[in-house]
Amino acid sequence: MAKRKRRRRYEGPDLTEHVDLNPGDKFEITLGEITDAGDTLTEIDGVPVVVSGGLPGEFVIAEVQKRFPERIAAKVDQVLEPASERVEAECKYFLTCSGCQWQHVSYDHQLTLKRERVQREIDKYENLSHVNVDATVESEKRLKYRNHGRFTIGKYEDAGQVGYKNMVTRQFVRVEECLLMDDKINETIGLVQDKMDGQTQMSIRVGANTDSMLVQPRMNISGLNLVTGVQHYEEEVRGSRFRVAASSFFQVNTGQLSKAVDEVRELLDLDGSEVMVDAYCGVGVFAVLMSPYVKRVIGIEESASAIEDAELNMNGVTNVEFIEGKTEHVLADWAEADEVDVLLLDPPRVGCHPDVLESVKKLKPKKVLMVSCEPEAMARDLDLLCEGGMYRLETLRPVDMFPQTRHVETISMLTQQESRD
Repeated sequence: MAKRKRRRRYEGPDLTEHVDLNPGDKFEITLGEITDAGDTLTEIDGVPVVVSGGLPGEFVIAEVQKRFPERIAAKVDQVLEPASERVEAECKYFLTCSGCQWQHVSYDHQLTLKRERVQREIDKYENLSHVNVDATVESEKRLKYRNHGRFTIGKYEDAGQVGYKNMVTRQFVRVEECLLMDDKINETIGLVQDKMDGQTQMSIRVGANTDSMLVQPRMNISGLNLVTGVQHYEEEVRGSRFRVAASSFFQVNTGQLSKAVDEVRELLDLDGSEVMVDAYCGVGVFAVLMSPYVKRVIGIEESASAIEDAELNMNGVTNVEFIEGKTEHVLADWAEADEVDVLLLDPPRVGCHPDVLESVKKLKPKKVLMVSCEPEAMARDLDLLCEGGMYRLETLRPVDMFPQTRHVETISMLTQQESRD
């Protein structure tokens, strides 16, 4: 389950005032290491310079995009000495829209970079550093994998146009096709392009394995045979059909979600006798698909729309129930008589609420499996669970849910130590 993590506003002194580089200026530079944001980091006269579209060690001509008090943001304009991992980006909007950080990086190296990022985070903690992160589970689709797109509608001279807003410059970028999006999403962009006057945003969600589609908001576009404002769409994962409300979370890469389900089942090694809690369960994908392998599943979710979806998604399954509420509240009130053998945690990007981690230690499930989209928050939470020796981290397995970008989903497996009471 993902929620956007807000960037903290810099409040320190102006570090860049002595450097004579302004938007549009070009300069030669050798690029430094890749940051967690997917860019390369170097410096000029002691000032951090963040360059997108590069690889460590490359000698490039970079163009300044924007000055900030704490850094200068630039992008690669020309590569003079390329790294061996560099490939030609397929998208004509690469570095202009800023949505993809790594289209210029070979796919095998993208997988390596994601594994290394997870390893860096866990190596910060003594309780976790004994684990070597597994190889990243690759995505069958490297492009056209996204089942959900959020688009900005232009204003003023760009009014009615569909596109993105560059994260650095905040400039609007019109797009005719996004190579990360499912074909059905791009077909819809083509239908509505230049016809979105009066709107500020548009969301398109499609079933990669169904004909279902959801377009928000509700609009009346003359001459188009396009249904908008629908509140639900449907997707199929591992043979089960799931209804998803417009306000409910669902993974954007259906193929990789199916692989993640397989990885979770393999790591948990279930024998059919377990009581399993699926916390932050969303529309019930893991709860329903794990139900054949356990005695009972209880899903917890605070979103009312997701709980409504989850109840419908049971599809005749009789050993699953769902509880609407915040995970930290539900687990804190858990009856001691209701033993939990397996706990699956799929928290938002910010990680688990501290009270959730305290409740885990009280409930003492034999196995705790976490699915996380933010390595930093994941490592922090895993370390807190391993404090005192009750749990030991056994496995960390990145799953490439987001090819061409810096983002990575990670499955981690904890087991309770037998020496504990």
